[in-house]
Amino acid sequence: MPNNDQPAARRKPPRVGPLTALNAQSSPSSPAPVVPAATQPIQPEVKTKDLPAYEFIGYLPESYGTKKLFLVPRDPHILFAYWDLNQVQYQEAARTAVDGKVFLEVYVPGEGRVQQVHIWDTHKNWYLQVNRPDTNFVAQLGYYRADGSFEVMARSGEVRTPRDTLSPNTDARFVTIPFHVSFRELFDMIAAQSQPGEELAETLARLQRTDFELPFQARVPRDLTEKESEDLLEYLGDEEVRRHMVGSFEITEILKKRFETMLSSGQWASSAGAWVTSVSSPFGASFGAPERGFHMHVNAELIIYGGTEPNAKVRIDGQDITLSKDGTFSYHFVFPDGQFHIPIDATSADGVEKRSALLSFLRMTDIDGDVRKTAQPVMDEPIGRK
Repeated sequence: MPNNDQPAARRKPPRVGPLTALNAQSSPSSPAPVVPAATQPIQPEVKTKDLPAYEFIGYLPESYGTKKLFLVPRDPHILFAYWDLNQVQYQEAARTAVDGKVFLEVYVPGEGRVQQVHIWDTHKNWYLQVNRPDTNFVAQLGYYRADGSFEVMARSGEVRTPRDTLSPNTDARFVTIPFHVSFRELFDMIAAQSQPGEELAETLARLQRTDFELPFQARVPRDLTEKESEDLLEYLGDEEVRRHMVGSFEITEILKKRFETMLSSGQWASSAGAWVTSVSSPFGASFGAPERGFHMHVNAELIIYGGTEPNAKVRIDGQDITLSKDGTFSYHFVFPDGQFHIPIDATSADGVEKRSALLSFLRMTDIDGDVRKTAQPVMDEPIGRK
C-alpha cells in the first residue's frame, strides 16, 4: 500500500515500488499473473515544502527496463545473477511463452545447460550453487515458444569461478616504500631507471635487488636457508606440516590461529621468530623494534592425525569419526597437565581386517620463576584423560 505519511524535515521520503495485483490461485507451478501494460505504479503524494530542493530529487524507478543480465562468481562454488527487467517486459514475455514462464538458465560453454530456474516478476537476482571451481559460465534470461525454441531476452558476459586450491604461482616480490618520501619525489628519483610498461613499485623492487643507491635503507628479503626452513617447520609444527597434504584446510586453520596467537602474545618477535622478522619485514629497518622487558611464556597443544582407506570405519576412544574424502583425519586439542590414553582403531569396509593403536600422553609442567601460559585459541581438551 502507498505510504502517505508526511516525511520528516530534511529527510528523503521512502521509495515505494509498484503495486502488483496477485491472483489468489497463483502458485510456483502456475503462470505468473498478468498485469495490463497500461497499469502504472501508484506513487504517494509527497509534500516537499519542508525539504530543501537538493534533498528530494524524485523516486528511483523499480527498474530501468534495460534487459541487462549480469553474472558474477561469489566464490568457487556459487554464482550470483542479477538483472534489470521491468514488470511490463516480464508480463509480455510470460504472455508469449507457451507455458507462461520466464527462466534463468546457466550454461558451461561447450558443455551445455547446468541449471534452469523459473523466475517471477518480483525476482531481481538469484544465487546459483554450481559447485564447479575454475570453470567458465554464462547465463541467459528467456522463455520457450510454442515451437519449442528458447527465446533469449538477455545474456550475461562469460565469467569464471575462482579455483579452490592453492595458486601455482609461488613468486613473490617485496619492495620497501618509505613513508617519509612522497610519491612525486620517489618517481623523480627512479624515473630514469624505469623500463617500458613497468610500474613504480616494480621498478623500485628491481632497483632494491641491485646495487642502485637509494637515499633510504631498503631491506630486501632473501630465500631461507635449509637450517632456517627446518627451524620454521619445527616452530610451526613440523610433523603436522610434513604428514598432511599441503594446503589442506585443517592445517591452514591451525597455522593461522597459531600465527594470530603469536602476534597477540609477542612470541613472534622473540627468539624463534626473530630471524623471520629480520628476513621478511616489508618495511625494512626504518621502523625500530619496540623495547620489551625480559619475559617467558610457554604452552603446549596436541594434534592427532592419521589416515586409512576412505571407506573404512574409524573409532577414537570408542567414538565413530568422519574421515575426509582421502581417508585422512586430524584433531587439534589443548594439552593441559595430565595423563591421557587414547585408543584408535580402524576396520576395513568389509569388516575382515582391523588395525589399532593406543596413544599415551603425559604432561607435567615444572615452573621456575614467573613463567606464564602462552595464549591459545579456544579448543577442546584431549579425550581419554586418566
